[in-house]
Amino acid sequence: MWFAFFHEVGHILLHGKRDVFLEEKGVQDVEKDDKEQVADKFAADILIPPAELKRFLVSGEQQSKAGILEFATQIGIAPEIVVGRLQHDGVLPSSHCNDLKQRFDIMSVKSPIIKEPLPACEDA
Repeated sequence: MWFAFFHEVGHILLHGKRDVFLEEKGVQDVEKDDKEQVADKFAADILIPPAELKRFLVSGEQQSKAGILEFATQIGIAPEIVVGRLQHDGVLPSSHCNDLKQRFDIMSVKSPIIKEPLPACEDA
């Protein structure tokens, strides 16, 4: 969730507010791919600064829950962000440390604006 949020922030800050990004299946656009990669890097780097990640990987603690928890605390982020990054980068198998992730169910959100839980979306 946080990666996706900062990815979109990256598009706005780096590519301007006038660009439109739509998900399209089967359509390849080199400029779009480049902008997507830049937004991905922006999100990854803002969540976990590259120098901090490098230090953590050199420490050898990335395979243990205790190491992940300590690193997350040191840099001030949620452990699930660290787990997601390590899994995405292939450092940690996708089956490891998933208990450190918290699920966010947008459908159960209640707020002063949204009086009732949102209805389930139907597939088109």
